[in-house]
Amino acid sequence: MTEQLTQRTLIDELVAQNRLQPEAKALVANAFITKEPETPAPWFVTALIAVSAWLSVIPFIGFFFALEIVKSLASIMAVGFLLIIGTVLLHRFNRNGLFLEQLLLALNFTGQVLFIVGIGLDKDVITAALAAWFLEIVLISVYRDNILRFIAVLIATLSALVLLYQFAIPEGIHLLIVLLAIGASWYWLAESRHLTDNMMKTLYQPLGYGFLVALQIVLLLSILPTSQWVPPVTWAYSSWGLTVLLLTVEYYIMRTNNVMVSSPRSLVILGGTSLMALLLYQSPGIIASIILLSLGFQRGNRVLMGLALVFLTVFLTAFYYYLNITLLIKSITLISTGLTLLILRLVLKQVFPQHEGVA
Repeated sequence: MTEQLTQRTLIDELVAQNRLQPEAKALVANAFITKEPETPAPWFVTALIAVSAWLSVIPFIGFFFALEIVKSLASIMAVGFLLIIGTVLLHRFNRNGLFLEQLLLALNFTGQVLFIVGIGLDKDVITAALAAWFLEIVLISVYRDNILRFIAVLIATLSALVLLYQFAIPEGIHLLIVLLAIGASWYWLAESRHLTDNMMKTLYQPLGYGFLVALQIVLLLSILPTSQWVPPVTWAYSSWGLTVLLLTVEYYIMRTNNVMVSSPRSLVILGGTSLMALLLYQSPGIIASIILLSLGFQRGNRVLMGLALVFLTVFLTAFYYYLNITLLIKSITLISTGLTLLILRLVLKQVFPQHEGVA
């Protein structure tokens, strides 16, 4: 408060000395006078408000069933569609805080479930998957909520998987994986440009995280045993596509940091990546996790690095578990890998000497 009074006094003195035009006083005051920061609510209060908003949807939906409003497939789809439209419109005019925001989000998801399930029961799974895919694309554009946009990416990805399964083209999953990886890389490598774009500054974070998580969820299929729901797929195609992308990301990072691609350091990195891809040609999940880890280090984003380490642990564990060798050979493999990594660290310390700065 004292700082604000000092700033106002200074502005008044400038006006009195004819150094500042009176009509510019309000503009300068709004630009330079600091406002008292709002005290945010404790996290547990925010969490309780969000939970209460989602729980309040249960009696709301029970009301529809009690009045037998959703007794037919047509009425289920109609109620779902009206909930989607109504929540989108109310969200644009919502200025009443967290509770209404979470309530609208819960009602929107309820409407999506009713609408998509109604289409699936009335038509078929393919029609429902197509409807869900187009619906999520539209909602990403018109419903400006990070949570909804993040989950919309996951739902759209699952819809694409259902379509590939229903049309019996399981190899199409490779194209989906590469497209998700390219989208995620572009969103995070161009983060600085997105921050200055009016449209992208609200899209890049939910969509960037959504593409990364969706990519890893799809790649979980590569470590699941083959069944009627998981058809046999040659995962080498995904590994090759992700390897090309990883090399491209490494090249971009080198150019961004003014590192010559023809230098010994760059050749060691690119050559090591290519060798790793040959060894892991049936484990695209590990390569995708390394891409995610590279993006996290490049952007200094601990969330990305944390996600990368979690998925990398999962895929490395699965890789070790599915090795078709005896337990003795697996033990020797682990020892050899550990020794190789230690030797690699010594080599990298010679190739990339660390310069200690003096404080």
